[in-house]
Amino acid sequence: MACFHGINLGALLDHYWYEIQLGDLFFFIMKKGDAYWSTNAYQGTIEPPMMQPLKLINALPNGMEVKEKIYLREDADAPLVSLQLADKPYQVNPAAEVKIEPKSRLVLYVSTPLWLQFKSGDGKVLVEYPTVVPRLSWVGTNTTEGSLCYSTKTSAPSIFSEVKHYKHRALTALELINDGDKLLTIDRLSLPLNILGLYYTANSGYWTESVRYRINPDTGDTTVVSAQRPPEELGDVTIIAKARTANKTSRFRTAMNLIMG
Repeated sequence: MACFHGINLGALLDHYWYEIQLGDLFFFIMKKGDAYWSTNAYQGTIEPPMMQPLKLINALPNGMEVKEKIYLREDADAPLVSLQLADKPYQVNPAAEVKIEPKSRLVLYVSTPLWLQFKSGDGKVLVEYPTVVPRLSWVGTNTTEGSLCYSTKTSAPSIFSEVKHYKHRALTALELINDGDKLLTIDRLSLPLNILGLYYTANSGYWTESVRYRINPDTGDTTVVSAQRPPEELGDVTIIAKARTANKTSRFRTAMNLIMG
């Protein structure tokens, strides 16, 4: 499976436009000495996802204008294109309600869009765009208490062999445990992607660490923790990007408050 991360831009020809297509995103970049110009566009969401690695093009499409002009030090290391997870949590909405018997568990696999990043040689993010324009949602008890997040609807398969892999999306294994004596029904979950790392395997694409939700429907008690890595079934994995936010304790506490079902 071709990868779209870690693309070194130091070898770009001066004054020529290059293009990457990933998901719904067209990303354009041109080197001009120590400066880099960039812009972007999106295709319609009803179109199939695009997957075209960095390539030289004759010119920008008609009507497009430069959005960023980024100036680097003369002695700076070459910038690169990489990938990252979303900058906000995702509200995951399974296509059908999930019901879990008392004292039992279930693993669901969900996918979320990646972000394409243009980074300096020392790792600073200079420009970034989602590979699919996300839908914003508000999660909370009222209009003033809550959090802004993204929202996605997913088939959420529970069988590993049925998981579909896309080059512009990352997969997360969600382990749901019913610790109570009542039936647990879940129609939405908060997935804190901004505190997870991004991993890659040549055979199975992009993944995050697995996340475990322990929920007691009798009392409402919930705990959310992340594993140290993606599922063991993947074998060896390579970390592509560390979590955007290092303070996992408070972030997971927030995620617990946003779980709904």
